[in-house]
Amino acid sequence: METVEGENYQDKPRRHRATYHTFMRIVRLFWAGIQICCDQVTLVIDLLEDVAPIRSLLGNPRLPVVSAPEVVDVALVTHLHPDHYDADTLRKKLRPDAKVFCDPANVAKISRHGFHAVRAASYESISVGPFTVTALPAVDGLGDPQVSFLVEADGVKVMHFGDTLWHGYWWQIRARCGVPDLTFLPVNGAITQFPRMKASGVAADLMPDQAAAAAAILETKIACPIHYGAFHNPPLYAEWPNAERIFFRAAEQLGVNARLIQPGCEVALV
Repeated sequence: METVEGENYQDKPRRHRATYHTFMRIVRLFWAGIQICCDQVTLVIDLLEDVAPIRSLLGNPRLPVVSAPEVVDVALVTHLHPDHYDADTLRKKLRPDAKVFCDPANVAKISRHGFHAVRAASYESISVGPFTVTALPAVDGLGDPQVSFLVEADGVKVMHFGDTLWHGYWWQIRARCGVPDLTFLPVNGAITQFPRMKASGVAADLMPDQAAAAAAILETKIACPIHYGAFHNPPLYAEWPNAERIFFRAAEQLGVNARLIQPGCEVALV
């Protein structure tokens, strides 16, 4: 396991873009949030900064909330659960003409919120600025529409899997999309007991060992765990104990290059 405890990306000077490793900048944000910058265009996935709407279910965050830049050019939303779709923050930060990529079933609702929603169906690729965005299959733990994403720019492939369950699409994704350079996977195996829903006792997203197995199937060059550590509010929302440790132990056993990136820190692709 490699731990990155470096300076916050906002304090780092911009470097000469001699190779794609210095040209494309990838930052882990809060919870499942990711920021990718390329050619002065900023893209975010599942940006979350306003935690007030989710406190009643998930509790108070146990980690500091990391902010994205004040201006965002492109947004990707895996699904509409409020810990992945923070409409108020997107409304404040997105450019007026910015596109919001989402599952086709969520286009109408996101459009009603005043955004330029763009349909992202599985394996359809769309160019936006320097990025090529491809929707990937996902399975939501509560049965809601959800997609995952592949973002490509400057020769780098980044995959982001929201808070998907385990599914049988990993092999297909690997075959159709190739080897990702960097993969962000949810690992907290949350057990939920939400009001008006009969409790199942089954995790609503990837278990930590399942996330490591998915990374191994994808043959990703770097696997980074997300969607853990910030919320634990039993019995409504209970994180799987020692999720981080289990993920890294499973990754080591499977030969996966797993890397711990603290929220607010940049991912080095070397």
